[in-house]
Amino acid sequence: MDNKEDKQIILVVDDAPLNIALLSNILSSSYKVKVATNGKKAIQIANTEPRPDLLLLDIMMPGMSGYEVCEKLKQDPATASIPVIFITAKTTEEDERHGFELGAVDYITKPISPVIVEARVKTQLSLKKNMEDLRKAYAIIETQKDRMQQELNVGRNIQLAMVPKDFPVNHNYSIFAALEPAREVGGDFYDAFVVDEEHICFCVGDVSGKGVPAALFMAMAKTLIKARASSDPSTASIVTHVNDEMSKDNEGCLFVTLFVCILNIRTGELLTTNAGHNPPLLKHMDGKITALSHRDGLVVAAMDGIAYSEQHVQLQKGDTLLLYTDGVTEADNLNEEFFGDDRLKRLLADWQDGPVKKLVENIIEATHAFEGDNRQADDITVLVLHYSGQKVDDEKSFDIEIGNELTNIDRVIEKFMEFSSANGISGKISNPICMAFDELLTNIISYAYVDGARHEIGIKVSLIQNAVVIVITDDGLPFNPFTREDPDTDLSIEERKIGGLGIHLVKNVMDEAYYKRHVDRNVITIVKNIEQAK
Repeated sequence: MDNKEDKQIILVVDDAPLNIALLSNILSSSYKVKVATNGKKAIQIANTEPRPDLLLLDIMMPGMSGYEVCEKLKQDPATASIPVIFITAKTTEEDERHGFELGAVDYITKPISPVIVEARVKTQLSLKKNMEDLRKAYAIIETQKDRMQQELNVGRNIQLAMVPKDFPVNHNYSIFAALEPAREVGGDFYDAFVVDEEHICFCVGDVSGKGVPAALFMAMAKTLIKARASSDPSTASIVTHVNDEMSKDNEGCLFVTLFVCILNIRTGELLTTNAGHNPPLLKHMDGKITALSHRDGLVVAAMDGIAYSEQHVQLQKGDTLLLYTDGVTEADNLNEEFFGDDRLKRLLADWQDGPVKKLVENIIEATHAFEGDNRQADDITVLVLHYSGQKVDDEKSFDIEIGNELTNIDRVIEKFMEFSSANGISGKISNPICMAFDELLTNIISYAYVDGARHEIGIKVSLIQNAVVIVITDDGLPFNPFTREDPDTDLSIEERKIGGLGIHLVKNVMDEAYYKRHVDRNVITIVKNIEQAK
């Protein structure tokens, strides 16, 4: 049997003791019954904790009628939710209408029927309980909604803080990107940064999911790409590494689509890897638009152990590359039409080599206009790169590989002299380069290898924009020759320390000299400007 303290409370208000006794007898077995013989006392009890769960209220009472009592209770927020059932001999429709207008929930007419009283009271108390449960549920929903909104705001802040606002600047290219988060922030991101003197890396990604988890997943992907690109020249290798790392402990089953690029800013050679992302659009100088639709693997973090591939794209002077997320092409309007690839291609086709920032802004504005006001359903990300350098003519470059033997240095110098003769490079340019070849290759062959095995050293020579650019790669021990302390040339030969003079001469006769350690290779780049030498 229910504990008395747990019973719901019924307040019976009537100036007739007989009616109070009758109603108490009917209800006391199932409810806790309180009584009041006038309106003033009824209001006092209704405002005392624990408050009644329901009032049975007589209409005709001296001093304050039941109508007045009901009106005062409904005007007070503390008692407004207590259901009121009038007990009355009045049965006209006008009486009932007036009572319902004041806030009563039901009428019980005299003479009182126990069955009707029990049924009406039970029904109204059940409705009251259901309303209270709904209010509690709504309060919980509102609390969760506020918490989720706070999480979305945090995610938005993480997302916007992670993408760069300033972009690399170089006369060979211009690049700009923008991200507009939706109200329910997802995980779109972009990045663009200088890898070394000859390369930039840029990418666009879209993480599944929303809120803080998606934002943190986005931050992890972006960080891994940037860290790996600093020592890895292969987009396939970069994305493979990112997938391996992000597949670990991926309890949220999130994934990210990626399009990663590394551009050689001197030659226009572009390496790309597409991991389940929207195909970028490449607009050529003649206006033709090509979709880079090759897929190099699944979305990142969906499955471990995937080896991604990469594509080689040769950018020509005047080419424009457009990267974007599906927040553009899958934006829909009130007619449930998608923005689509064709509209995006027309925007790119109509753009006439103005600032890349303007093209990005035009695409975002056109997407918003297509969707309509306040209808953005997904993040919108757009990145544009315009290449203004020049392609390396195959006739103005050559590659050669040699084994790690000193006798092979002569092969490289002989090949270079043939190249110089064919391209009209004077001895004033070629002689210092030959000296640099001899010094650098001797240094590599003599000190880079300790296992006694055969290794391959790669040499690429290119004539680009009135400069000879030479890249030497080897898989030897990590070593930057250009950080070695320069010898003091003011000292006599007897006083100087042994070594270092050759590298010192290389740095002085060449216009640029760089070293970078890739994942498993040393990369040396030297440049000799022809115009300056003349």
